[in-house]
Amino acid sequence: MTDVTTDVTVDALIDAYRRFRLADSAMTLRIRSETGMSDNEIAIVRYLLHERDEDHDVKPSEIARHLDISSASTTALLDRLERSGMVERISHPTDRRSILIAATPAAEAAVASTLEAFETRLHDLSAALDPDARATVVSYLGALTEAADGIGNGGS
Repeated sequence: MTDVTTDVTVDALIDAYRRFRLADSAMTLRIRSETGMSDNEIAIVRYLLHERDEDHDVKPSEIARHLDISSASTTALLDRLERSGMVERISHPTDRRSILIAATPAAEAAVASTLEAFETRLHDLSAALDPDARATVVSYLGALTEAADGIGNGGS
């Protein structure tokens, strides 16, 4: 991990945040280029893989809620992902009227392997922080999230 002084200026913190945002955007562009998927399609596959790891079956309505998009948009995205072999629709085992959505092995190969190295590094960097530093980062990122969520929604 980079050596950090204890007297980080506000400008240095903001600059570090901006550099992270640029790097994250560049990583997302590389993933989009490598997979041929849109941001929302990647988000769906990541969500499906995460929920699978949690042993949770996913309905289309949960995807719509997770992405905060309409059911029509969700259906269109799922149709594209199904045509490209990234997801499959599965009959619900106990509710004939419902379907479940699952990522295919092709989706896992395309997305999970691309993100695995980053997720591993993120975990290692987070684990290297002492508990107080982790609490500070969680608090800061939470406040930053609230600030971003508030912009354009009546917040200032």
